[in-house]
Amino acid sequence: MVLVEHGSSGSREGGGGSCVTHAHLHLFPLEHGMDPASFVPPESRRVTTSAGLAAAAARHSNYYYCSWKQDEGYLLIDPKLPSQYARRVWAGLLDEPDLWDWAAFPFLGNARWTTAALQKARHAQPLGPMEETVLAYDSAAESYARRTASFAPGSALPSEIDELADAVDGIVLDAGAGAGRDALRFAQQGKHVLALDASGSLLSHAPVHDRTLPVLGDVRSLPLPARCVAAVWCSAVLLHLPSEDFLRSLQEFHRVLRPGGVAQVSVKEGEGHVALPMEGDGSPRRHFYFYRVDRLQSLAEKSGFEVLRTWSEDELDSSSTVQRWIKALLRKPA
Repeated sequence: MVLVEHGSSGSREGGGGSCVTHAHLHLFPLEHGMDPASFVPPESRRVTTSAGLAAAAARHSNYYYCSWKQDEGYLLIDPKLPSQYARRVWAGLLDEPDLWDWAAFPFLGNARWTTAALQKARHAQPLGPMEETVLAYDSAAESYARRTASFAPGSALPSEIDELADAVDGIVLDAGAGAGRDALRFAQQGKHVLALDASGSLLSHAPVHDRTLPVLGDVRSLPLPARCVAAVWCSAVLLHLPSEDFLRSLQEFHRVLRPGGVAQVSVKEGEGHVALPMEGDGSPRRHFYFYRVDRLQSLAEKSGFEVLRTWSEDELDSSSTVQRWIKALLRKPA
């Protein structure tokens, strides 16, 4: 572990750019074999007390300080270093030299998970199912995006997307777009797509297409005006919600659809609720709620939809496990 303190003591001259009096610490964990001396800039001097830091602050000087021992550190006054020097060093040690810029790569999933964990410890209150599910996707966004970048062999989803795209004229809302695989398919079929997901980290991995627009949002409260889309595609998303939130989401789909618009939804068949960690360890869990076809149909009708069709299919889920899926094609009355 290397401790780094750096920045401005209020000076508008020289290195550092914050121009405010401040004090903050960065802690960089190191893997076995990484050399902590990599964090020491040239021309730094070895110090054994914090007196040098105090003197720099008194003079309103800029400075850079690092240490990995209790009674020893390295101090450089008025450093002429590249922006975010310590982050650049750390990224290089991790063999990820391009990820030093945390503005471009903010790692929001890690930040949300850390914040939630601290809040949980402070208040001793568990996260809600939806909040923990979103954190699970945020924390494993890169690996999940990689696993779901293409359709499973034999999947019915590509043909279902193509059929829906052919049947409607207008914007498609991919509600729970994840890393954008289905939205891209719609775009390739010539549709303009709103790719909405509650996980900003997942959306950041979505492929870029001039017909897709990523939207950060919750299916239970869509950030969209009424009657703005021609179709809603919601594949393997509402299964994360208990029935009351399931109903709210269907009501939101009904609100944003144009009269005569259609929605296709799919959930896992069964009963009850399970919560499973994304990576098989103590990471945040995804919550799954199982539904029978009669329950799905009842919720759809209660939301104001006409149920055009329901059917069941065996499909691989994101963990490559064969699951029985219930699907429904719904229409908002004209």
